[in-house]
Amino acid sequence: MDHAQDLVNTLESRRSLSAPLAALGAVAVAGVSAYLAWPAGRSSRSLRGRQSLIAYLRDHLSGSDVALRVVHRLSATHQGTEVGTLCRRMSREFEEDRAVVRTLLTQLGASGPSLKRAVGFASGTVLSVTAGGEPGDLSLLRTLEGLAIGVQGKRCLWRALQNLRGLPITVDGVNFVDLEAKAVRQWGAIEERRRALAVQTFSVPGARAE
Repeated sequence: MDHAQDLVNTLESRRSLSAPLAALGAVAVAGVSAYLAWPAGRSSRSLRGRQSLIAYLRDHLSGSDVALRVVHRLSATHQGTEVGTLCRRMSREFEEDRAVVRTLLTQLGASGPSLKRAVGFASGTVLSVTAGGEPGDLSLLRTLEGLAIGVQGKRCLWRALQNLRGLPITVDGVNFVDLEAKAVRQWGAIEERRRALAVQTFSVPGARAE
């Protein structure tokens, strides 16, 4: 009986130890599994982030394609006017801005062309043909308004890039803070001309250009 009781005590002691050991083992296995899975998850998130950034930059590249066609047309059809002078200056600056986006895409190992951009290129060609009009025409006011909205979108791009780690501080000799400041100046110049055209377009009694 004494031997039997000793056997029972031994079994109960082992059983009491097995529970916490099993729990500890489960925690250890879970910890190792999480450790092994973490780099893969981090890599997956990094890949998705890179792909999203590439898509975002390509969207802005498509927008710059459209804007450039519009200002090229306006600078040609409004030579000798304030609109033509403004669009010639915007054409040079928009080209510089687009070059920055192209450089960023190259640094990310991506190219500028894509199916979505090809569609945007075609629609931009159509828009550039219909853009413009004479001072006082609603179409010209709408064209400048579209350019102003596009420049604000570009400013959002430069602001977003300022907060991203891993990107170069400067691209093509300029930084994103300077590019944002240039976008603000571009918007101000386009907005000044747009507001002046609004008075000519709507001819509201008592309205005046400021």
